[in-house]
Amino acid sequence: MKSRLNESIKNIRRDAMAGIVTGVMAVPLTVGICLMSDYPVMTGLYTAIFAGIISFITYLYKPGNYTGMPGVAAGLAPALALGVHTFGMENMPFVILLTSIFQVIVWKYRLESYILKLVPHYLVEGLLAGVGLKIALKFIPFLYDIEHETDVWLNYEREIILVLSLISFISFVLLYKYYKKKMPALPYFVIMASGFALSFFLPLPKISIKHIDFNLVLPLPHFEHLDTPETITLVLKMVMYAMMLGTIDIIEQVMSNVAIEKMDPLNRKANTNNSLLAIWIANIGGTFFGGMTNLDGLAKSTTNTVAGAITKTSNLFTSLFILGIVLFPEVLSHMPEYALGVIMVYSGWKMIANIAHVRTEGRYALIMAGVCGFLVFELGIFEGLLLLLGVHAVIQFIFMKRIGKSYNEIWRIFVSTFHQGGDPAGLDFIDKQQEPSVPVLDKWLDTINSHNIDALMKLYAEDAMMIPALSTRVRRNIDQIKDLFRDLFEKDDLNLTLYQVSTQKINGLKVDNGQYRMKWTSQGFEESIYLRFSFVIKDGKIISHHSSIEPSENMTVSHPKAYDLDYVE
Repeated sequence: MKSRLNESIKNIRRDAMAGIVTGVMAVPLTVGICLMSDYPVMTGLYTAIFAGIISFITYLYKPGNYTGMPGVAAGLAPALALGVHTFGMENMPFVILLTSIFQVIVWKYRLESYILKLVPHYLVEGLLAGVGLKIALKFIPFLYDIEHETDVWLNYEREIILVLSLISFISFVLLYKYYKKKMPALPYFVIMASGFALSFFLPLPKISIKHIDFNLVLPLPHFEHLDTPETITLVLKMVMYAMMLGTIDIIEQVMSNVAIEKMDPLNRKANTNNSLLAIWIANIGGTFFGGMTNLDGLAKSTTNTVAGAITKTSNLFTSLFILGIVLFPEVLSHMPEYALGVIMVYSGWKMIANIAHVRTEGRYALIMAGVCGFLVFELGIFEGLLLLLGVHAVIQFIFMKRIGKSYNEIWRIFVSTFHQGGDPAGLDFIDKQQEPSVPVLDKWLDTINSHNIDALMKLYAEDAMMIPALSTRVRRNIDQIKDLFRDLFEKDDLNLTLYQVSTQKINGLKVDNGQYRMKWTSQGFEESIYLRFSFVIKDGKIISHHSSIEPSENMTVSHPKAYDLDYVE
């Protein structure tokens, strides 16, 4: 704790600037998400302020990630709206409390990895695409709304709004494209500042903000008008809904952590379990003022990181900036609808476009993600995801029966998928391994983590050469490489996590370089080591594989030693 506090003090100026920049884009995003969630805007702002403070405090004790910024998440907006419509706003604090309790259980027993295996991440991408479509369609009317309706739809006032919306949208896309790596908050600032200025001269519809005082109330349910059977039924619905909401919250946090870790300026590793600690503490605390669920949203976290944040101290300054908006809400009263519409429609589109990442998982994953997005859009998050999970299970069962698996073998495979190193012998795994468009590195990682040595060997050329980090012997063909991995797979719970991967193409060869963390269990204790690797790939086969142990931060270059360069094993 002392070292992190010292680091925070050391980088306070840099974190302060990053936090304020993040606040600039966090405010309109929070406003849009609240409108999508049917939550009061002030409640969303209170949630972001409180979550930022909790995130900083938990970072000092148990850091999850180092530059993420928490707040209300766009991916949960339709789910929260469903909760409001189903249970009423008066019962939402109790429902969020149930969600927090579910997250406490997941955090306590480290169940997040099991949830991720039960819900394939490509279905999550599809779910978010469906949510993104809902968000985009919700805010498209903001791009042509006017204050004074007439008998003629395309009147002068609407022409002005349409022209402003078109220019603003194009400007936002171009600014985001060219400045997302340097100044990601710039497009938000330009759109909001220009809209704010124009609101004084043009008849622009503005966002209506209802002020809500910050009051502390116990998150108790309201069942006064229900009899006992109705109360029991409603509580069961609340529990199921809370588990669904908590699961989506956890999965989004895990996905965000992966991205935040890759962007970290000091290459620090994220700890998802510690991130869940910050989430459930903020969620439980938020129930006392009617707050929404929170997580380290990718848009805000990316902005915070690119803006120069080094520690979670930046979260305090983002919270301080949002607090200024809460204290002077008249600023929001000049926010034009079209400006918010541009931001939210683009945010929805980005969620839809992210489904393209699933292409690297194979055709089966891409099709399932697309169908999941459609069902989520048509039926809702809860119904759509549950239906797709059922369809996914049926397809996997039919596929395994067709390739000759017995009921006992199918059950063994299902159970093994919940353990690190399980055998994912389902259609999605096999489809990914056979799909030429899927990168060899992705296939290699999957086969390593599944301990599927036969599938792994298909990725190497017959005469492939390997210089391993954990062996003194150079492997000169596929049989010798297989012997090495056979020994490696004897480690309990062996698992690899990739980070900092780069790719080059040279004279028809593909070269993948990067780093990964290898974890395993030894005598009940988790051990790990960080390694660097380099693949040379030709015609979809690894022809050369080199790995080495990653130097520690305090390692220094020693005096040269004499090596016998003529020695060949």
